[in-house]
Amino acid sequence: MKKKVLVVLVLLTIIGVMAFAQRVGETVQVSGQTYRVESNSGGRMVLQLVPSLDGVWEGSSGTQITVSGNTAIFSKFGSLSPGLQDSINKGYTSLGGQNWRNIRSSGNLTWSAQNLVITYNTSNNVATGTRWDNITITMSADGQTVTVGGSIWTRVR
Repeated sequence: MKKKVLVVLVLLTIIGVMAFAQRVGETVQVSGQTYRVESNSGGRMVLQLVPSLDGVWEGSSGTQITVSGNTAIFSKFGSLSPGLQDSINKGYTSLGGQNWRNIRSSGNLTWSAQNLVITYNTSNNVATGTRWDNITITMSADGQTVTVGGSIWTRVR
């Protein structure tokens, strides 16, 4: 009987250790944020905050996008150029419409994605269609701004 109890206790201990052990490279949630295990030895675990694009970002014109997972949608339009207004009138873009798609981490503070580009007749600023261009998104070390092709977006929330 004592031997069975001992075996059960050993098995429970092993299961408990396996359930809570973290290997280098795995991610853990702490206070609602995601961290990557950088090292785990000698009773000391070092975590690195995994930056996230999720949230609301505002560009220089006042336009806001909301990033969630691998997609960003237009959540507010700021000052509208005649060409952007024409693209909205023609249904090429809208609030709730995609701005970035296929967002994928490509480094510590960088992501690759596709950006919705409105095409125009440049002689009269008339919207003629859309296309998806490949972009790189680079986040500042403090996580409060991102740069996309020279445009800076600031985290609103």
